[in-house]
Amino acid sequence: NENCSEPIISINKPKFCPTCNGKNLTQDPDVLDTWFSSWLWPFATLGWPNKTPDLQKFYPTQDLVTGPDIIFFWVARMIMAGKYFCNEIPFSNVYFTGIIRDSKGQKMSKSLGNSPDPLDLFEKYGADAVRVSILMIAPQGLDILFSEEQLEQGRNFMNKLWNSARFIMMNLDENIPMDFDEINLDDLDETDHWILSRLHRTINDVDDAYSKYKINEAIKRIYDFAWKDFCDWYIEFAKTRLYENDKEDRIIVQSVSIHVLRNILKLLHPYCPFITEEIWSHFKTKEEEMLINSSWPMANSNKIQNGIEENIQMLMEVISSVRNIRSSLNISPGKEANLIIRGEKSIFKTLSLNKIYLQKLARLDEISMGIDEDKPPQSATAVIRGLELFVPLAGLIDINIEIQRLDKQIQDMKGRLSSVNNKLKNKKFIDRAPENVIDHERNKQKKYEIDLAKLEKNMEALQI
Repeated sequence: NENCSEPIISINKPKFCPTCNGKNLTQDPDVLDTWFSSWLWPFATLGWPNKTPDLQKFYPTQDLVTGPDIIFFWVARMIMAGKYFCNEIPFSNVYFTGIIRDSKGQKMSKSLGNSPDPLDLFEKYGADAVRVSILMIAPQGLDILFSEEQLEQGRNFMNKLWNSARFIMMNLDENIPMDFDEINLDDLDETDHWILSRLHRTINDVDDAYSKYKINEAIKRIYDFAWKDFCDWYIEFAKTRLYENDKEDRIIVQSVSIHVLRNILKLLHPYCPFITEEIWSHFKTKEEEMLINSSWPMANSNKIQNGIEENIQMLMEVISSVRNIRSSLNISPGKEANLIIRGEKSIFKTLSLNKIYLQKLARLDEISMGIDEDKPPQSATAVIRGLELFVPLAGLIDINIEIQRLDKQIQDMKGRLSSVNNKLKNKKFIDRAPENVIDHERNKQKKYEIDLAKLEKNMEALQI
């Protein structure tokens, strides 16, 4: 109202001025949309329009991380404002994160009430676990279908990391150097060279993933190395040496374990700042500060040894195969089995050098290898990379009882498979059932076929 100096703030246009009752109301023409301050943000926060040191140093920058739903509202406007006011676009790369959606595919929002409170998730799973879990299920360029159960993967990973660090701490002798440079590389075991090769390959792969903005691939690569290579295998290899009487070898395996763990903590720190910082406090040198102040690990291509990785991979596959035989045939963990290996002589060298690991990790007594080894009667069989593995079963299990047990399971599995086959052959079922129900039955069919084949193979081993 031109006759009244008091402004009116209202969502809806009022019919008269509440101060002077005037009716000639004019909307203020100098109004900007809610994104105005946001699209000035890249330079307005740095002291613009003055040419401040911050503006000169940080404008333009390299990377902007945002969601694809505000490309026009924010990203495009920042570029236009940057060109107009500063004659340069504010960033050279834009990384679009996926949109987190609920199990129905709806975008999570406060208005829909379909978004869990992050603080509740942090309380239940831990902040580090939530962050890692979200990154694990967020492939580049794709939206995320979220369910709370997915956070268990991150929690389990954090527990695995913590327990492995705790195991190493519990088995450390006094005055073990935290600085790996003091170790003579010529004294290392083949498994030591293997884990170091895997470490440097992992660092190289992670750096490559970062350079391509593939954050999901980076965290998965670290996850696989930390969980499978280090926790599941190297620590198991290390146990056989930690519990032996060779003091010098014990020191070596402790030092290698510390070195690899320290580098895992560095790789994980951007995602898991809390747990990695806590573990780091127990494995840092006296001169080192907090982990966040440490340098990023550097890959050394000379440490990557393809031949050793192949050798140890074969060793792990042989151990896994024997373990699977023991598990599938209910062989007691307390009983040591014998192993006969038939195959090319050139492959035996690695297995012979690492015979102690075969015996300890696969619970074996005698191991014989040769190109003309005969298959013993009533023995379980596996084939690994051209090698035939035979585990004689006599004395390990009661053959007759095991045959009866397997026969019962085979008949039960045949019945289940027959039932699902009949259902999938029924045209009325296929025509009327929802697609997800049909997919479920087909998955059951595949599972039953695989399980039946395993049972029949075990039965065959017992009868020959």
